[in-house]
Amino acid sequence: MITIITGSRGVGKTTFLLKLIEELKNKGTHPSGILTPPVYDKDGNKVGFYALDVATGEHWELGRSDKLLSGPSYGPFSFSERGFDKANEILKKILTEDPVDLFLDEIGPLELEKGYGFSPVLSLISSFSIDHNLYLIIRPELIDEFVRRYLVDNEYRIVEITRENRDSIRFLN
Repeated sequence: MITIITGSRGVGKTTFLLKLIEELKNKGTHPSGILTPPVYDKDGNKVGFYALDVATGEHWELGRSDKLLSGPSYGPFSFSERGFDKANEILKKILTEDPVDLFLDEIGPLELEKGYGFSPVLSLISSFSIDHNLYLIIRPELIDEFVRRYLVDNEYRIVEITRENRDSIRFLN
């Protein structure tokens, strides 16, 4: 089943997935994929995000608003080309290995408008096995476009995370 996780910015979508991944690991499964938790400065302002390999715990810099990285910019953020290359290689490998629980955070305008970021792996999603679970974080305003391009023949569900429900939603299977 493909599950699209959505909600407003800063509501806790990535945190929700981190909790779900921990729950899955506690049940003995081996989730995989890439999450992009935020990076905050000493004053609590979001200044970027890093890539987190769900399977290994390895992490690396992906986007920053407080310094220039090696890739393109979008909005206030500069992106690491090497960081996305590494993340996409991991995702391509996972998607060809038939994973049981796969996570991808997040699909946004960088992918759908600019063709950058995680866009090299998005076409693989359309052939994802319905016997497994794919969890995608997608901004609300981009869901229709994503579905039109990549999920035309796939079943999916949408789960909206809000401040009110983010701690009460349990395991999604």
